[in-house]
Amino acid sequence: MLKNQNTFKNNLSTIYLIGTPIGNLEDISKRVIDTFQLADVIYCEDTRVSLKLFEKLKINKKLKALHKFNEYSISESFIEDITKYKNIAIISDAGVPCISDPGAIVIQQVLQSNVEVNITSINCGPAYIHALAASGFTSKRNSFLGFLDKKNIEKELKEVLELTSKTDSAICFYESVHRIQSTLNQLSLLISKETKIILARELTKLNEQYLRGTIEEICDFINNDNLTLKGEFCVIIDSNYSLTNEVKIDMNNIIDEIQSLINKKISKKDAIKTVSKKYNINKNELTKYFYK
Repeated sequence: MLKNQNTFKNNLSTIYLIGTPIGNLEDISKRVIDTFQLADVIYCEDTRVSLKLFEKLKINKKLKALHKFNEYSISESFIEDITKYKNIAIISDAGVPCISDPGAIVIQQVLQSNVEVNITSINCGPAYIHALAASGFTSKRNSFLGFLDKKNIEKELKEVLELTSKTDSAICFYESVHRIQSTLNQLSLLISKETKIILARELTKLNEQYLRGTIEEICDFINNDNLTLKGEFCVIIDSNYSLTNEVKIDMNNIIDEIQSLINKKISKKDAIKTVSKKYNINKNELTKYFYK
C-alpha cells in the first residue's frame, strides 16, 4: 500500500534517524542537539558509548539499546513506543544508523506494521543517504548513480539494473522536477510492478515528502497529478527487484487503459496525457490512434 509522508505537516509521532560524529565530537550540528533535546527516548547501538556523547552535550534522556543482536526481538516493543512517545531518535555509535549499522530492520518492521508514523533522517550527509536510511530497505550495499544522463536514461537504467540484479544492492539516483514522471514511467517498464521504491523530495526542509510503495503504485500516483512537482527528487530502488525481460506494448491494452481512466471521470485529454507519459509514447500519435 502506498504511503505518502509529509513529515513536517502532520501531528504524527516521528522517528528521527540521526547521524553522529564519526570521530571528532565537535562535528555535531545544532539541529542534532535540538532533536536530542526534543526526543522522548533515544535508541543507541551501545548506550555506554552514546552516554559519553550525551554527557558532553549535557543531555539527559531515556536510552534504550538497539544493536545487531536484538533488532528483530526489539521490533515489537519499539512499535509500542511509537504509540507512547511523540519523538523517538535512533543513533549508532558513529555515523549513520541503518547504513552498515543497526536500524534498518526495525524501520522495515515499522513500515510493515499498520502504525502511522513519520520516519526522517537528520545529519546523514548526501540526500540519497538520508533517503536510503529512512527507506526500510535492508540491502547491505547501495549503488549511487547521481543524475542520470538525460539523453540515455532508459539505456543507463537498464545497464545498471542488469549489472546489479544479483548483488543485493539498492540503486539510488537523483532526478529533476522536469523529468521525474518520464523517468519513473520508463523505470516501470524495466522492473516488475511489485518492486518497492522510495521517492523523496525536499529532504530536511519544511516540505519534505516521502512516497513509499511499489513502482506501480507510485507511477499511478504521479501520473494522476497528485505529486507536487517542486524540488529535486531522490529515487531508491529496493535490491529485491526482478527485471522484465522484454516489454511489448499492445495498443489495444493501451486504449483500454485510457478508457479505464475516462470511466473514472478523468477527461479524455488528461487520460491520454497520463498514459502517454507512463509508456513514453508520443501524445499526439496516441491521440490520433485513440480517435481513429
